[in-house]
Amino acid sequence: MTVELEELAARLQRVEDDLAIRNVILSYGPAADAGETELAGALWADDGLYDWEAAKPALQGPDAVAAMLSGTGHQSLIHEGVAHFAGPPLVEVDGDHATALSYSFVLRRDAEEQRIYVWRLGAAHWEFARVDGKWRIHRRTHRQLDETGAGRELFGDTLRGGFGRAGFGEDAR
Repeated sequence: MTVELEELAARLQRVEDDLAIRNVILSYGPAADAGETELAGALWADDGLYDWEAAKPALQGPDAVAAMLSGTGHQSLIHEGVAHFAGPPLVEVDGDHATALSYSFVLRRDAEEQRIYVWRLGAAHWEFARVDGKWRIHRRTHRQLDETGAGRELFGDTLRGGFGRAGFGEDAR
């Protein structure tokens, strides 16, 4: 294979990886909201962590994520009408590992007022590993964008660590 073909193949692989990672991120909400708890949990690697609330221990592995989604708290939300929505992610791929940043919204339905509103707004930092040829979540850290500043800090720490520099151009700090 010539150098040009090798470069083209590498570029195509990066595009395919980026799309596959976006699909993993965007699959979580519909699976969680449909009550497909095992499908949602299966997005995590066996040793994957879901750090979704700073005051609580992270969930470890697909079964723990599925169990949380099967719990009464989540089940009551989906029966009232809720939508977990991820904003378009920024994705960086490095071989068999990848990182992404996205906004995370939880929309709720208020039947009495006949309206939909943003109930929770958060920052999500995703780490991925390629496992048996498929991208799986190795760690998802989620923090609320609220008065605590935790979500803002999560975004800032990740960006200051060098993530996303390509999107900001060559001269970015």
